[in-house]
Amino acid sequence: MNSYKKSKIVIRVLMALCASTVLMGKANAERSLHMEVGSPGASTYVFAVTLQSILQNNFDIKINMTSNIPATRGTLDGAKGNADLFTITPSINYHMRNQEAMFSKMDDAPELSKNVRGIINFPLGPYQVIAHADSGITSLEQIKGRRVFIGPPGGAATGVGANIIEGVTGYKANVDYQQARLDWTSGAQAFQDDQVDLFILPNQVPSGLIQQIAQLEDIRLLSIPDKAFESAAVKKIMATPGYTRMDIPAHAYGDNQVNTETTKAIGVWNGIGTNKNLDADLVYNITKSIFENLDKFHRAAKFMDTVTLENALQQMNVPLHPGALRYYRERGLDIPESLIPPEMADKKAG
Repeated sequence: MNSYKKSKIVIRVLMALCASTVLMGKANAERSLHMEVGSPGASTYVFAVTLQSILQNNFDIKINMTSNIPATRGTLDGAKGNADLFTITPSINYHMRNQEAMFSKMDDAPELSKNVRGIINFPLGPYQVIAHADSGITSLEQIKGRRVFIGPPGGAATGVGANIIEGVTGYKANVDYQQARLDWTSGAQAFQDDQVDLFILPNQVPSGLIQQIAQLEDIRLLSIPDKAFESAAVKKIMATPGYTRMDIPAHAYGDNQVNTETTKAIGVWNGIGTNKNLDADLVYNITKSIFENLDKFHRAAKFMDTVTLENALQQMNVPLHPGALRYYRERGLDIPESLIPPEMADKKAG
């Protein structure tokens, strides 16, 4: 082979190597993550959009976000490796691990639950039971025969909404009242269009979504009577991890909220979770970015004042991801044994 041909071969090889290097560089430059969150206006959605902005501005990360995903489905998708970041709640984690409630027919639910890891928890807010002020509904006993939205079919919030109604009234869905089978966005729109008479929404106070409704009409928030907390249905809620009693101030939504007294409600915690197989350094940076940018979260919405290092592990009932664990240990948090991931149980701190 003459030197000219050899030179051409060498040049082609070098060009191929350069092209390959460029392609690999592009592939490695930007990491794409899939995040599943609730409906626009929901606490987790506001948190997720803020996190998305922070991460994409500070790292070579592209976050593809899918909204209107109930936390039940998001947790299941994450456990299967189909979502990198997703909404978690203590109740869903509990039900999945014990193969009950919405997971009762899923034989692999307990095994899948072993793939879920926590990053951060924060209060979601109370379950707000909302009626049109001109509907004549001043208590849950008055919804008999009415059309009611209590959450998307199969969602954890739907079961809570049904138990709240049953605990207060004894009413059963689709026996004493008609359950509207819609997603969160469609449910809110149906309420605004007077297609449903009652809307139950777990969200921060004030909720942006409810504020929008209250700008168009007068609303009434219905209270859970003290005696209802002694009912079997409400006790079932309160015995599940992640639920607390909360109060909603009168006129939390301005003059268009006709309540003159504090509304008694059930509050719930939630958070952001991930799959155990996501890269530990990446999750460490995600966790660190949250706490290095708390001011951005706090400016995004008033309720996110509750996103703090002190709250981060409250009500957490899945193991932390190793990357998150590393960050919390660096910050000096006392990590309960139950939150140490099995894959890290035998490793020393740090």
